[in-house]
Parts: sequence; C-alpha cells; structure tokens
Amino acid sequence: MSDSGAEPNAEEMWDPQVARWRDPAGDYVLPHALRSLPQPWDECDWSRIAELPRTAERQAEARRVVAVLLDDPELARRVPQPPSPGLLWHVWEEFHKAVGTSMPSTSDVTWSGVDELVRAWRDRPQLYPLQRHVVRHVEAAMLAMIPSLRNDIADSVFRWLALDPEPGRFADWAVGLAERCVTEDIGADSAIELLRAMGSPEARAALEHLSVKPDGPASWGNAEAAQSMLIDQWSEGTN
Repeated sequence: MSDSGAEPNAEEMWDPQVARWRDPAGDYVLPHALRSLPQPWDECDWSRIAELPRTAERQAEARRVVAVLLDDPELARRVPQPPSPGLLWHVWEEFHKAVGTSMPSTSDVTWSGVDELVRAWRDRPQLYPLQRHVVRHVEAAMLAMIPSLRNDIADSVFRWLALDPEPGRFADWAVGLAERCVTEDIGADSAIELLRAMGSPEARAALEHLSVKPDGPASWGNAEAAQSMLIDQWSEGTN
C-alpha cells in the first residue's frame, strides 16, 4: 500500500468495471448455490465442521456439497485480476473477513449489510489507498468473495473426510470429486491430501494423473504437490 503522500500506483487507480448485480429472490449478494448449503458448511466454521458425526447422512451431505461447488456455473464467475503487484487481493480478503463476522451465514450476506460495512470503513480515522479502493469498488470485492468461499468450503469438506479413521472407504465417489477439484483448483491442497490418505489404487491413479507436467490436467503447483504425495507413499511403502 502506498503512503498517503505518494503518487497513486496502477492498482490504486484501477477500475475493475464490476457493476452491482441483483438477485431476483431478494437483496442477496451470493449465488443461490452458496446460500442453500446446509449448516455448518454455509458458515465455513471449521470448529463445528470438524466435530460433525461421520454418519452416512453426513457423508452423503458432504458429497452433495462438493458436487454443487463443482457443477453450478454461478460459482465460476470471472473475477477481474488486479494489476501488479496484486496487493488488492489481501485487502479484499480483509473485507471478506469483515463480511463473515457481521454476516456469518452465506444466506445472511446482503447488499444492505455490505453497504453498512462500507460506511463503517469510511468512518475509520485512516484508510490506506487500497482500502479506499475497496470502498469505491465494493462490488469487485464481493465478486472475489464467491470463488474464495467456493475454495474454502471444498477445502473444509476434504479436510473433514481425511479425519475419518478409514478414508479409503470413500474412494468409490471421493476420488473423482477430489481429482476434479484439483484440476479446477478448488480446495486443491486438501483434495490432494485426501487422495494420499485414502491410499486406494484409484486414489493413487488419480495422483499419478494429476502429477503430469507441464501439460497435465492440473496447474504446475498442484502437479508438484501430487508428485510429492506419490513420493511420500513410495517412501512409506519401502520402510
């Protein structure tokens, strides 16, 4: 963030050109797919999620949550990329945390509530230039919140599944979902960890597929992570 007396940089002057969208169901900001998630997935509250009982009903629910995150096109909206150095992403995250504190459930997030937060930020004794950018272009910050929530919720599902004493029992359905999430870079780190924890032939085959680079299905970073998991599995198998 530049000092108040410094010449504004390209990021501070950037116009993301994101217009405020309206939901026909009301003053909602987030797509219906996020608003309709069951509790506690709709709050990204890991302390509650970690304690969920590992019943068949909860496992089926987790499966449906990931399927929705993957298949609903409303959750794959394009977010304009801020110019270099990209520090605005961190300020967007700061605003997202404020939104989550004041409106914890995805169904609670409304434009009127967002506007109240904007007014609260404006009343601060001092705002950094990029914080002022969020105030001026709050729609861009809220658009960026959609993929952020999508990633966090997928991450929490895979982390929860990996806590099971026998995660391999999910292989018949979780391998395919985890592989798709890594390919689309949604909760990828935890999806890769789950594939390793499952340890089934199907999960290993998925890791091998994902580890292909440079022209494989996953990003370079995710392919590296998948390759590391395969090396770890090999090391454990030889000990």
